[in-house]
Amino acid sequence: MNKYDPKYWKHGNNITVEQFCEYVKKYIPSDAVFYVCGNSSINLHFSPEGNIFSIDCDSLSDLPEYEGGSIGEITTEAVS
Repeated sequence: MNKYDPKYWKHGNNITVEQFCEYVKKYIPSDAVFYVCGNSSINLHFSPEGNIFSIDCDSLSDLPEYEGGSIGEITTEAVS
């Protein structure tokens, strides 16, 4: 089990993507493995109409908007 450093123990409420990215870029090494809910497997979700971005440990594949689709891989290429 990895031990976490308490100086990085943070909480945020309604933070923006910019605030999150600025914190990570400033304080976290760029080669650190990104975990969500203690898991290195992550899923990204975005609601343009709600302007909400979610990083989740669940694929949420049972949502009606994902029906018949397939999940893409995270890349640095443009979203189509």
